Amino acid sequence: MVRLVAWRALALSLCAALAACQVQLAPAYDKALAEGLSQASADSMTLLASAAGGTSAGTYASRRDEYSQLIGRLEALALAAGARPMPKNKVGDAINRLLEKRGSPALEDDDATPPSAHAIRKVAETFAKMRDTDRKQGVTAFEVEAFKGQVRIYLDQAITYENFLER
Repeated sequence: MVRLVAWRALALSLCAALAACQVQLAPAYDKALAEGLSQASADSMTLLASAAGGTSAGTYASRRDEYSQLIGRLEALALAAGARPMPKNKVGDAINRLLEKRGSPALEDDDATPPSAHAIRKVAETFAKMRDTDRKQGVTAFEVEAFKGQVRIYLDQAITYENFLER
């Protein structure tokens, strides 16, 4: 009887120890980062909508501050997203399957950096290129659509990844 009680106690202790173990499959969810990304997404689409008909270099000054604020915010978000530790796992595969179902390209695979950080940096780079083109010669409506397409792809990846972490 004593042995049975001892085995049950051991089994119960082992179960409790295993239940306490947590395997982190992805960086921790960061509500402030997700909210900042949502706001940057809205601001991105607003800037792109304001330039949808094309722009001229002569009117660039009226957009300079919008570009600076948006690019700065995106770079800060990429830094915050990349500062979280990235454990090795297969969560990226699950997110890529979700993105494929929605018709979006897969995330870049870098074991040291969360995919959202890479995607957010790509959005900032896209707006920097758009800003430089706008400043130099303006952008045509067709160019704005091309920039918008790239921005949407990378924002979709970043938002999908960050929202996935909330689960």
